[in-house]
Amino acid sequence: MKKDRKAQNKLTDLYLYLDLRSGSSFGRKPTEKMLNRFNEIKDEYDKIYAGRYYNEYEWNEYYGLFKVNGKWCIDPKRMQKKIHCFTEKIMEKMSRRNTTYFHPKKKSYFDYFVNNFVTTVRNLKEEFINTQKPIIEQALENVKNSKREFCPGDCDLYMQGVYEHDEASMWVLKRQIEQERDIKNRYIELYTNMYSQFILDMTSRIEAITVSVYSSLNPKMEKWSRDKLYDNINTKKISSRELPSFKYHDELYLIWHFLKHNNIDTYKKLKKKYPNVLISAKYQAGDLAKYYLKLDDKLIIELLDGVEKYFVEWCNANCDENYNEAQWNYEDYFVGLVHDQIEMYRNPMGLEF
Repeated sequence: MKKDRKAQNKLTDLYLYLDLRSGSSFGRKPTEKMLNRFNEIKDEYDKIYAGRYYNEYEWNEYYGLFKVNGKWCIDPKRMQKKIHCFTEKIMEKMSRRNTTYFHPKKKSYFDYFVNNFVTTVRNLKEEFINTQKPIIEQALENVKNSKREFCPGDCDLYMQGVYEHDEASMWVLKRQIEQERDIKNRYIELYTNMYSQFILDMTSRIEAITVSVYSSLNPKMEKWSRDKLYDNINTKKISSRELPSFKYHDELYLIWHFLKHNNIDTYKKLKKKYPNVLISAKYQAGDLAKYYLKLDDKLIIELLDGVEKYFVEWCNANCDENYNEAQWNYEDYFVGLVHDQIEMYRNPMGLEF
């Protein structure tokens, strides 16, 4: 314990020396105590660290982070001892190696295809819940609050003496009925428009990231269809159509096609496989599909959650990527852990530059 505390004190002195020598103190004036300590250690540290600068990150070895042949390597036991950042499962995984250091599988978070998929889907979900849904609710509330109260005095013929009071009252009743019908129609139109537009947009963005990932796997691909995703040949001989969450991806695309094409063929395909998303009314070719779908928050969240699971399963089967491992087994993850620890010593108050 005493030995470890002594090592930490030396490390704190080192960061103080580096900061004051380079003039970096995060925009704040060094205290008298800091300056005194710097003067005490300056000559000694000048001899040892002449020509070395903090921003070259040459101090990572203390935490078990080493650069070998241009790549970051890890001493798991040393890093765990200094930072206490790994679970037992991660330590066990890193211990299964035949090399001196643990070599992360990827360089960055988005080098994993599964992280590209999951990030896109989660961003869409966050956007819907925190941005789109409040806008939709406010817009619908505005429509409901647009109701106006009528009285006989609003009737021109009554004010001109043409209508009696009972005739003006009938006029008021008629205006109120027409207004309620108009508000209901505007409400439905706005509701179906906003929900269907979000589904169209979110599926387009999911399609875009899918094409991007699949193109990376198959650089010579020229023509795209989702059958390529489903029928991709993998070494595990697992059909992407038989994955547990396939139904969510399939349902999303059948809804998307129905909304885009408004025809009998897309309607029949959707009704055959997922009739629960359709209202009971009979569809006529050319009718707008948005009026025949049960559009609501539950449908969108359910589809997004299901599609996320499907992509995790797909990447496991087709890219040999484990989602949990993809959250930590890359170089930038370990570099971030060490630099955060260094930052805690150099700038414990989290002050801005």
